Amino acid sequence: MLKIGLGKLESIFEGMKSKTIMVIGDLMLDHYIWGNVERISPEAPVPVVDVQDEKYKLGGAGNVANNLLSLGASVIMSSVKGSDQQGDILLEILKENGIPIDRILTDTEKGTIVKTRIIAHTQQIARLDRENRSVISDGLRRNIVDAVRDASSSIEAVIISDYAKGVVSRELIEDVVGITRKKDVLVCVDPKERNFPFYKDVNLITPNTKELSFGAGIKIESYQDLIQAANKIKSSLACETLLVTRGEHGMSLFDGDNDTIDIPTMARAVYDVTGAGDTVISCFTLALVSGATPREAAIIANTAAGLVVAEVGAASVPWDKLYRVCREEIGG
Repeated sequence: MLKIGLGKLESIFEGMKSKTIMVIGDLMLDHYIWGNVERISPEAPVPVVDVQDEKYKLGGAGNVANNLLSLGASVIMSSVKGSDQQGDILLEILKENGIPIDRILTDTEKGTIVKTRIIAHTQQIARLDRENRSVISDGLRRNIVDAVRDASSSIEAVIISDYAKGVVSRELIEDVVGITRKKDVLVCVDPKERNFPFYKDVNLITPNTKELSFGAGIKIESYQDLIQAANKIKSSLACETLLVTRGEHGMSLFDGDNDTIDIPTMARAVYDVTGAGDTVISCFTLALVSGATPREAAIIANTAAGLVVAEVGAASVPWDKLYRVCREEIGG
């Protein structure tokens, strides 16, 4: 078992409360409908859901922000919403969470991204997606870049949450990296396949095995394939740190020239992996800027991921709960 000294753990977690992280990327509205199923529709062979409750949450880049808030950090966000009712709901949730909305831009053509999940008896039975994946206009991109420039003196890191819905592009990444390098601000990316070649010179990237395979152009069928693909990506993107999330196999951290650290999963039960990647990038980035080494940050992020997959829907881990679990399970 990989351990972190209790004194170092305390220092890292206390440091989280004084950090400010900027989040840019694809902002979404997660719509959850909970109900019971007791019969099949007479109209078609589908279940009839008797709706009991529904709720809206921040999704996509918004869930990254929510995870950071839960861990005690301050958040600045810049993204795009639609000129619609769902966009208004997004703004209300952001304001309720204390996230400034002055850099949330409106795109009248794309509309707000909404993912509706229908859940019966803790089981997701359907998901409805409303989205336009076209790339945002140059004007909106420049506004997001301006927001990063304005915030660059007051933040420790920028997280690019790429869900391939049109906010993140090669030009955006290049502009953000150009700004942050001058300010010694970390750039950490949760990637998607279509933009993989463009994540050059970022500090951290957190692909899952499928994304890593696509990015490297290597079919991953063995552990050696994983190592080969990871090293190829680190070299081609000039990326300092690569954290590969591997589902039930945990995570593998590639840091430095030839260092590889495998971290077994901490999950005791897996009900829903929705948003687990958001938790990983949020927790890893925040721990890193709070004084953790990449190894220590990965261990903490792995612990956090093990907790959120035990809940239904995109979830976040409160600071006090994660600290307690880390002290009990990885504190040395």
